Amino acid sequence: MAETAAAPNFEAWTVPGHSLRIEYSPIVLDEIRRAAVDGYHRVPHGGVETGGILFGTRGKNTIRISAWHPLVCNYTKGPSFLLSEAEEAALPAHLQEWSSAPELAGLEPVGWYRAHNRSEILLADVDLAFFNRFFPEPWQVALIVRPAAFAPTRAGFFFRESGGAIRTQSSYHEFLVTPLPATALPDTQPVVEVAPPVSPPAPAGIAPAALPDGSLDRLQKEVPKPFVRVKRKPRRRRWPLIAAALVVAAALGFWLFRPARGLSLSVRDDGGQLRVAWDGSASAVAHAIGGSLEILDRGIRTEVKLTPADLRSGSVLYARESGDVELRLLIYLPGGAPVSETARFVKPGEPPATSAVQAAAPAVDTAPPPAPSPAQRAEPPVVAKPSEPKTVVVPAAPKSSPSEAPPADTGRRVVAFKAPVTSTSQPSTPIPAIAPPPIEDQPMNTQISSLPAMLGSAPPAPRPVRTAPESGKIVWTGKLPKDGRLVIQGGHASSGTLNAPLPARPLLVRAYPGELNSNGMMLFSQEPKFAQPLTEAPAAENGWNRTTYTLDAKRASAIRVVQLPGAGNGYQLVLEGNSPKLSIVVLEWRTP
Repeated sequence: MAETAAAPNFEAWTVPGHSLRIEYSPIVLDEIRRAAVDGYHRVPHGGVETGGILFGTRGKNTIRISAWHPLVCNYTKGPSFLLSEAEEAALPAHLQEWSSAPELAGLEPVGWYRAHNRSEILLADVDLAFFNRFFPEPWQVALIVRPAAFAPTRAGFFFRESGGAIRTQSSYHEFLVTPLPATALPDTQPVVEVAPPVSPPAPAGIAPAALPDGSLDRLQKEVPKPFVRVKRKPRRRRWPLIAAALVVAAALGFWLFRPARGLSLSVRDDGGQLRVAWDGSASAVAHAIGGSLEILDRGIRTEVKLTPADLRSGSVLYARESGDVELRLLIYLPGGAPVSETARFVKPGEPPATSAVQAAAPAVDTAPPPAPSPAQRAEPPVVAKPSEPKTVVVPAAPKSSPSEAPPADTGRRVVAFKAPVTSTSQPSTPIPAIAPPPIEDQPMNTQISSLPAMLGSAPPAPRPVRTAPESGKIVWTGKLPKDGRLVIQGGHASSGTLNAPLPARPLLVRAYPGELNSNGMMLFSQEPKFAQPLTEAPAAENGWNRTTYTLDAKRASAIRVVQLPGAGNGYQLVLEGNSPKLSIVVLEWRTP
């Protein structure tokens, strides 16, 4: 909790072990709170986020916040507080203009604030970029405010530590910004001070009682009226109200006339497999109770059931059978019509509706191939085992031999997620291996045989034996939301990027979440052996980052291993996030 500061009418925010002291006016924070709450209730589903500049003074280890100035955002990028390029380009000039205003005389920009209506109190990547671009001084701070509908507003400060590192995943210390009582708010009504009435003095030598009737009233009218001094407190400037009105108008315009935000369904080929991706943070996905992915490939329509967690993951893999695949994503909403979006994949140069087996087989006869056997027609759909993950790949349908045509079944089949086809699988048309002839059967060179026996013959050089490594490390970077799943198979990940592939064999894996700082990469573990931090030199395994392992059980729980690679799941590694912001994970693997 914020403690009372030594200066009157200010409160202080401090962190044990750090010398920085942030003093703030409760009236300023209450005004920021009201602006954030007003934005939260302005439009449905989280409202619009607000932001502004913090003005104050600074000392050796103290920052004092005495005033603030709102920033006008046109919300061209959505309801989040993200300034457009033109607004960011004009911000430095506005900062100089506001700093020279009479009401801010003696104050300077000491930081900035913004509201997070849809996430926790943290510095996202866009927040950190904005902080470093417009407030790069080591003493400038950031304030994140989290309004709510039926709960108090929470807030937290962020600052640069020695060396320039910033704790971004959460504030060192959150506190509540409660509404101030009406008596604590500044009075905007004029205060009028009126001197007490003064009776006019009677003329010299005349007693008031001796005056004729009405004479006293006449004398009072002739005496000047008492002096009235009107003292007004500084009027509150009207620009906050004008700015708030502009924000409301811009938000309503965005909400009423904004283009419909779709699912951003896309598809691309990845080594014979299609990566179907969509916006996992879309509004329809956030409120979905389930979904399905319909795939029309080689005349067969496949329906893949999707859970809310699958939808939030944002992508799946599908082993295509032809060069022409149609896809349709449906999102089921409670009490409403489903939201759908379609996409189509066409590979140039590959005939549509042709399986990979048919494309590989030589065309030797133009006669129609024989019909498939009854066993092939009655083959049941593939259903995943309960232990298999849900965010994996829909496998291709069983392929026919080169002499047989694919089934003409155009009905619908419902399948569950199953392990994808790995690169180690055998090709559909096997290539016979050609072994070299035995050494004893090879004809002897007559010239060599005629050499003197004393020369002998040199023994053949031994072939080098390559052994696969027994352990290694992989660095994953990307964005994994809370409760989101990350599927890694070989050199491919369902989201983000890998600096090395995952071996296709049974493995034991430990996952270490981390963050980047000015000294390199910091990883968090639950293992007691890292009670004393362990530092590794930069190498290829850690992405050439100086890496430090430290004991932090709470932050180490940001990622957990759901399923280890094995033959039953196509040697896939399935991870699940447990943090609203996770961007770096180091995977340490070894063979059992």
